[in-house]
Parts: sequence; C-alpha cells; structure tokens
Amino acid sequence: MTAKVSVKGQTVIPEAIREMARIKAGDELDVGYSSGLIVMRKRKGLTPRRVRALLLAGTPQDDRPG
Repeated sequence: MTAKVSVKGQTVIPEAIREMARIKAGDELDVGYSSGLIVMRKRKGLTPRRVRALLLAGTPQDDRPG
C-alpha cells in the first residue's frame, strides 16, 4: 500500500491498516525513525495491569500515560 504526504506533512493511514491495528479517531500514535524506517505504534495507556507486567518483566518504563 502507498500513502501520499501532503504539503502540510500529513498522510492518511490506509483503512485496512487502521483496521488491523485497531486505530480509531482520537487514538494517539508514537512515531519514530530508525535505519530508514518510519515506525508508528498505537500508544497504550498505563493501566494497573500493564504497570505490574512492566515491573515484573524488568522493562524500563519509557511508556507515558496515554
């Protein structure tokens, strides 16, 4: 799939991709760039269950509440 970038730097995520990623209007995405790839990830809020899982896994807490 391709997407075009507007003069304002905006692009549309194709509907099929939004459906697979369960992205809906108002969702926030983290956007990053690495080795020629632009990566977008749906931001997950920190629920008590997620905080516990992160602590038990010993994962650095770089996620912010969303």
